[in-house]
Amino acid sequence: MIKILTGVVALAALAGAAPAAANLLVNGNFEASTSQTSTPTGWTNIGHTEGVISYASFGTPAYDGDYYYDIGGYGGATPAPGEGISQTVTTVPTALYTLTFGFSGENTAGVSTVLDVLIGSQLSQFTIVGDGSGVFKKPFQTTSINYLATGASTTISFTIASSTAFGFNDPLIDGVSFALAGPGSTVPEPASWAMLIAGFGLVGAAARRRRVAVAA
Repeated sequence: MIKILTGVVALAALAGAAPAAANLLVNGNFEASTSQTSTPTGWTNIGHTEGVISYASFGTPAYDGDYYYDIGGYGGATPAPGEGISQTVTTVPTALYTLTFGFSGENTAGVSTVLDVLIGSQLSQFTIVGDGSGVFKKPFQTTSINYLATGASTTISFTIASSTAFGFNDPLIDGVSFALAGPGSTVPEPASWAMLIAGFGLVGAAARRRRVAVAA
């Protein structure tokens, strides 16, 4: 009985095995960068080159470290739809990942901006509205998105989709993490499911035989 249970546990571990949930993104908190006009380390700019801004520069409520990324770039060229930043990481097909990040906006009162977040081909959109609390003074909020990988690599991108006034409420992001959702986050292949089902069947049969023996 113990041997059978041990075998089933081993099968379950094999089917759901996953590396430790480490951040796969390079410089996800933008602390390896200090320039407002240079591409942050590890990332690729989409559109014109943009850099990072320090929280101290405009009194932005601190979220993660000393720097954040401004999609559109402060004081640079006015952003156009589709501009932003991206990074490609290695992934395991059928593994479940979670993208977590903080976002805010430059926060000009009344200006509405849409942020596109693309993980592979999976699109999520976030509307950021200036709340009148002061330019660059809106606190960051945290959100998470789950993603089931379909290939050996996945590109994550943050781009500005639209705005009622480009350049006045550009999205701000920080604390970006892309990691396995947790232990056992890999979806078992059909063959693994079959092995697990067969193993549990053996456990059930052994338990029934034990009950019959005890009754006798």
